[in-house]
Amino acid sequence: MADGQPTDAYRCGQLYAALAALERLGAPDGRATLDSRTTRAKASENPRGTLKLHLPRVMSHLMRAQKSPRGGEAVKVFRSIPELLPRSRELPGSLNHAQRDDFLQGCLAQEKALGAAAR
Repeated sequence: MADGQPTDAYRCGQLYAALAALERLGAPDGRATLDSRTTRAKASENPRGTLKLHLPRVMSHLMRAQKSPRGGEAVKVFRSIPELLPRSRELPGSLNHAQRDDFLQGCLAQEKALGAAAR
């Protein structure tokens, strides 16, 4: 955050957490494929590879979640997604060690911000 703005890696971490929460809210069993530590680790190394697979699924997760009692939470998460996209509007490919730390910090911050929706 050199200029006071979150780095693209940090924002990708936030985006990852939001996508995981939305998937969880739309899943009948309340689980998300993005909950896997292995998937999170891969995403922190190459956000583009993971996020490009999951961004197209956002609407289906939202539609499923709206049929549940937690539909309102899903709408809030869905509406937050545009603000979490990298400023460059390009998902970064490989991240160095410091950027991976930024990604993971972004994940944690977004999970905290989402509160119950992140669980």
